[in-house]
Amino acid sequence: MNWTDENIVFVISLPRSGSTLLQRILSIHPSICTTSETWLLLPQIYTLKENCVFSEYNATAASRALSDLCEYIDKGQDVYKMLIKRHFIDMVQRTADRNQTIFVEKTPRNNLIIEDIYNLFPESKYIFLWRNPAAVVASMINSFSNGKWNIYRQEIDLYKGLDNMIRSDKLKIKNRLDIRYEDLVHEPRKHTSEIIKFIGLRDGISIDCMSNDSLTGRMGDKTGINRYSSVSTKSVNNWTDTYCNVLRRKWLKNYLKSIGNNNMSNMGYNREKIINELRKQNNNKHIYSDALRMLYGVIDRNFHVSVIRKLRKARIYKRKYMLQ
Repeated sequence: MNWTDENIVFVISLPRSGSTLLQRILSIHPSICTTSETWLLLPQIYTLKENCVFSEYNATAASRALSDLCEYIDKGQDVYKMLIKRHFIDMVQRTADRNQTIFVEKTPRNNLIIEDIYNLFPESKYIFLWRNPAAVVASMINSFSNGKWNIYRQEIDLYKGLDNMIRSDKLKIKNRLDIRYEDLVHEPRKHTSEIIKFIGLRDGISIDCMSNDSLTGRMGDKTGINRYSSVSTKSVNNWTDTYCNVLRRKWLKNYLKSIGNNNMSNMGYNREKIINELRKQNNNKHIYSDALRMLYGVIDRNFHVSVIRKLRKARIYKRKYMLQ
């Protein structure tokens, strides 16, 4: 059996939005296969995006060379995109057992290339998973940085990624299902059945059978897997304590304002209600370290400190490799 678009289900979300939970639930179904995260389409699609990738081998030059190559071929870029699509389908099909016919692709940073993916896979299913933005940010802080301010590292998702998700309505994706994380954890059986029906399978999932080792690989969320062996609502309302000082609360208010009331409403959330929850917090824990980290974020954003650090690590690695 040769797979096509119809064998692929894309989960589109921000990081820390419950996509791993959804993936763990779906992976129980005997007809569904998945891996923690593939990240397979991002580098392939970005080969066509000149000046968007920095690499040791000079990705900008590579993108130009590829464009030149496509000029020699009739409909060259279309041919190259077809090969990207075929490569992806062939790779994920190889992860499937004999009776598995669906691959669930969950790579959160695919939120940067939603339009590109849909143009390549118009017949695939798309599940858009939304979560309260204040809770997403809180989870990023607590899961990725042990409660320390780190949002300058996540801005690509929080701004461009979320904006792409919001603007995806204009794509008129025909096989699309939108679901909120909060609804999923409060009524998991109801929404799981809805999702399985949307995918086109018979319901064959018992959410009480989730395994901690159902998803292999180094990528993906290990926090929730280790903490919860079943669907839990504990993470829905525990985000407020993360906004433990005036700097964090001010940042969140500005962030929600940048999203906009209409967009928040379309996502299923009320901006004023979220801000009212913040008023319960009146302490200033971590304020001095947050001030320093926010300042560092400004410096990093303008002078690309993180890129310089990665270059230095690469240089050290290369030196060690050459000495062996």
